[in-house]
Amino acid sequence: MRFSANTIAGRTALAAALLAASAFAALPAQVQAAGPTYSWSNVKIGGGGYITGMIAHPLQRGLFYNRTDVGGAYRYDAATSTWIPLHDWLPPEKSYLYGIDTIAIDPSNANKFYLVAGLGFLDGNAMFMSSQDQGRSFKQVPLPFSTGANAIGRQVGERLQVDPNLGNVLFYGTANAAVNASNNGLWKSTNGGDTWSKVAGFPALSSDGTGAGVAFLAFHKGSNWNKPPGSPTSIIYAAVNTQAAADSGATLYKSSDAGATWNRVWGAPNGMLPQRGQIGPDGYLYITFARFNTEYGPGGMDMGQVWKVNILTGADEWTNITPLGNSPKGYGFAGLSVDPAHPKTVAVNTLGWYDGLGVPLETMYYSTDGGATWTDIRANATVDTSAAPWSARPAGDPTSFGNSGGSLLDPFDPNHAFITSGGATWETKNLTQPKTNWAYGQNGIEESVPLSLISPVANEWNAYPLISGDGDFCGLTHTSVSVAPNTKFSSPTCKDTTSLDYAKTNSKIVVRVGTDNWGNPKHLGAVSWNGGYSWYPFGNNGPSPNGDGGRVAISGDGTTILWSTKGAPTVVSNDFGSSWTQVGVPQEAHVIADGYDTTTFYAYARDTGGFYASYNKGATWYLLSIDNNYTGPHLGLPAWGDMVSVPFGKKGDIWVSTYAGLYRNTNWGQANWTLLPGVQSAKGLGFGKAAPGASYPTMYLDGTINGVTGIYRSIDTGATWVRIDDPQHQYAKGGNDKSTIIGDPKTFGTVYLGKRGIMVGTSSN
Repeated sequence: MRFSANTIAGRTALAAALLAASAFAALPAQVQAAGPTYSWSNVKIGGGGYITGMIAHPLQRGLFYNRTDVGGAYRYDAATSTWIPLHDWLPPEKSYLYGIDTIAIDPSNANKFYLVAGLGFLDGNAMFMSSQDQGRSFKQVPLPFSTGANAIGRQVGERLQVDPNLGNVLFYGTANAAVNASNNGLWKSTNGGDTWSKVAGFPALSSDGTGAGVAFLAFHKGSNWNKPPGSPTSIIYAAVNTQAAADSGATLYKSSDAGATWNRVWGAPNGMLPQRGQIGPDGYLYITFARFNTEYGPGGMDMGQVWKVNILTGADEWTNITPLGNSPKGYGFAGLSVDPAHPKTVAVNTLGWYDGLGVPLETMYYSTDGGATWTDIRANATVDTSAAPWSARPAGDPTSFGNSGGSLLDPFDPNHAFITSGGATWETKNLTQPKTNWAYGQNGIEESVPLSLISPVANEWNAYPLISGDGDFCGLTHTSVSVAPNTKFSSPTCKDTTSLDYAKTNSKIVVRVGTDNWGNPKHLGAVSWNGGYSWYPFGNNGPSPNGDGGRVAISGDGTTILWSTKGAPTVVSNDFGSSWTQVGVPQEAHVIADGYDTTTFYAYARDTGGFYASYNKGATWYLLSIDNNYTGPHLGLPAWGDMVSVPFGKKGDIWVSTYAGLYRNTNWGQANWTLLPGVQSAKGLGFGKAAPGASYPTMYLDGTINGVTGIYRSIDTGATWVRIDDPQHQYAKGGNDKSTIIGDPKTFGTVYLGKRGIMVGTSSN
């Protein structure tokens, strides 16, 4: 029987009585040797992340690669116009390798592909990866420093390069992070990347954390005209992107002895940070620049310029070829692509160009005369967003190519080009025409960051399969997982949706909370009465002073909303957010409604392990258990668990996922918590439709069983488990540290994972 307000004298006495729970011994979990066969694919969104670089192979038509800041690398399949993900095999312990710092090809061998991976400077050592089969498999070589594929300056060019005259020689230029001070600089391999040594003659980085470090490397292949075949390339250029280098103009360095020693190339513009650079068949090194304003990119840069350096004369003369002249501008230049098959053909992209209302105005400038004249591509372009209609700009906004863009010119087809940005990849097939047509060229690329997922139980409309709360573009209601939604959350819009919930006995009612960086007035939460099709803002943002989205729960009948945020009291509303009342639950608690009972809420305070319950729609709360920091087995719940879950259609049944395992309580949160035997750690737990003949919902676990971390399924309430991911489909966890996993209550065997975008796994057995 549940406690009531009339039968409990005080929370302290109750907590002391309940902490007499006994510990449960962890037994080996029962894992079936052979489980169901799962098919995995992306829920179709259409991009959603930052493509930080793209390259083409000069020997094979249609062979392109790209890199992303948090979603791995991709290879283009020209036959299907689809991008193939190359890093879905990454296990959870290597999730930080989903960030790709730089990519390279061997221009003399179409099968070889190389990259350096590492999400952030504090995540672990960077990894050099080499492939002999176009990224289908990789050899991994740990590097003695970290890198930041998702850090400031990630918009710069490729700082990993293969010697075009001697393919076993590679150079890599590091970032400028202070944590790597002793290792910052230029590194060289003479055996295809199997081993690396630091180049002593390149002391150009400041290691003060400013800028991006080495922005790009460029080999002058033709400098070997008087050397025997198989000799390393004599002349190499390296650009330095640090504040000290920009202030002094010492941003370009040159080696004339195959990288042994380096000297400054004089004549670079002062105050400018080099972004990207490539040598064209006309004998010029083209370079884009931007100036530091508030950040080192991809945001916060302006005053851009474009220059070219004549590398054939030996004097390295500079020429300013900035589009529209050299007057000060409110934007920079970053993206650059030189056509290796057509001399003097080059494209550059603006960086951080917005109008006064924050609408992006980014464009590509295109030249066929070495920068003497330029064509503004945006001025006469049409764009087709039908592949991801939710991302279309509002009516009246000008045509734009997103933000932080880059370019790629197809060396086999002068009409074919790509533009990459922080949310989309654009593709054209008529670049040389007076008016160009662009459409999304990102089929297969999915790297959105899902922050919350729900799959509502059926109602009279049968409910949508999935609703996602996403980072940067608010969220989506998916009427089909194989077609990109028509619209994103609006009325109100937001930046991030941090939490979603629906009424378990009336799933047409959905609630969301999030962050709002642009709204005026700001709206941090909204409710839908038609299953997520349309939204209505809370009448009142509650007590959150810092705009934190927090977590939200709604009662089973949809009449009461519970909202917990960081830095503000937890509150409850009985009028759909028009007014709020503070309740006795710590701030930043994980809140959830019971899986069926319409009067019950639960809350888990991660920092203490405290578990709270209310049995009258949030009016009265009881502290039912707490972690007293015992050194032995926990008598309650441990602190710092990751997720609270409840099975739909079940009363008083609660699960908590923690680093110490999976805990369950079947008595409304009262008395003992049982540690499920054999589950060594649990990052997240979701519920889906029960198996045929079963009465309990199917359980989907993101966790570790018998020492193996993966995605597991149980159809018998956790008595036995089967692993449903596989070595080629592990997905690490993308750029999102929070596990988002949920089953579909309408279709047995279907599960959704927040990984590289949203993955959907299906099985009929």
